[in-house]
Amino acid sequence: MIEYKKIDITHKQDLKKLIEDVLTKLERKEFFIPFTEDEIEGMFDPDTTIIYGAFDDDKLVGTAQLYLQESYVKDIKEIIDLNDNKVVELGGYLVLEEYRNKGIMKKLETILVDEARNNGYEFIVITIHPDNVPSNKVAESIDAKIVMTTNLGDYLRNIYLLKLK
Repeated sequence: MIEYKKIDITHKQDLKKLIEDVLTKLERKEFFIPFTEDEIEGMFDPDTTIIYGAFDDDKLVGTAQLYLQESYVKDIKEIIDLNDNKVVELGGYLVLEEYRNKGIMKKLETILVDEARNNGYEFIVITIHPDNVPSNKVAESIDAKIVMTTNLGDYLRNIYLLKLK
């Protein structure tokens, strides 16, 4: 049975292993913007990131994050004209291949949408490669709407927006 809970620093090695396992098997590397070591460290700062994991017994099999810091959403807010709003980014979707199509990502998304709502955010942005059909479907399943497709740095992305209030 899958259990969902916040991830803390004690899960750092589990998270790094999950990232490595998923990314090495990813057919299209452009589907995922790789984390830097500093970004991984920052995930364990509750002032910058809320991170949840899906666990099968003690094995981390999936994760997603809410990025709280303004620097994560500044460019996107400018692009879609939300500069005066409280915006958070939902991302970092990763599920081990053998656990996909079991509703794990949708459950993680639902938990994190509730976290964003409870923390007073007005909007969630989600960025996904246009060809990443499963991730796009998950974003659409929570009623997030594509507002545009654009390049964010070197990465082509659909930008989804979910209004919380």
